[in-house]
Amino acid sequence: MLLLVLAIPCGARGASTETNDPLQSLNRKTYAFNEGLDKYILRPVARGWDFVAPDIVEDSLRNFDDNIRFPIIAVNDILQWKWRAATEQTGRFVVNTTVGILGFRDVAAGWGLAKQNEDSGQTFGKWGIPAGPYLVLPLFGPSNPRDAIGLLADGALSIYWLAAPLYVTLPYRTVDVVNRRALADEDIESARKAALDFYVFMRNAYRQRRNALIRDVAETGTGAAAIDDNLYDVDDPYELDDEE
Repeated sequence: MLLLVLAIPCGARGASTETNDPLQSLNRKTYAFNEGLDKYILRPVARGWDFVAPDIVEDSLRNFDDNIRFPIIAVNDILQWKWRAATEQTGRFVVNTTVGILGFRDVAAGWGLAKQNEDSGQTFGKWGIPAGPYLVLPLFGPSNPRDAIGLLADGALSIYWLAAPLYVTLPYRTVDVVNRRALADEDIESARKAALDFYVFMRNAYRQRRNALIRDVAETGTGAAAIDDNLYDVDDPYELDDEE
């Protein structure tokens, strides 16, 4: 579940009364498929990777991937008229690519250039495009029609598709997913144990976090554990204020 491993879920406490989940029967089947892949393939591989890889290697790989997301973040900053943010992210990319050795070190964070999380789904939300019903995507996990289309747009902006052939990018993306799953393992498993229904938790947490990002009220943080690790950090699923 790619979206799951980009985050640290915390604090499930129940279901929202406004589920907007008309495809729940299909979604739960897809969710079960994703959970099976995680349980029998991704989680064991990630734990093996975590056992052999030093922390500095895991953090460096995450920093590198965050750095090459620069085109996605900068373009969406511009599309949302965030000129200062786009300028800061350009500076962040330059600093980390040079001083930070191709982005393996997040030097820019120490210089006051914090990591941002902007994507095409957020831009569509800023433009007033409704999210639509909750949707669980195979492999990718929690989403909605707006964000699913946003994933395609982000893929077109991804620099590694232009910089390297498919036989290089696919193994790279696989390593990145495994690495992020390893980094988030403890918190993901804690959330699974705490949630009465992890499907409901993921649905509510995903919506609240996406709405917060669109409204620019999500915490951004500054270091290696910044934005992506807090994607599903939920204070109270009952307080969802969905734009749908």
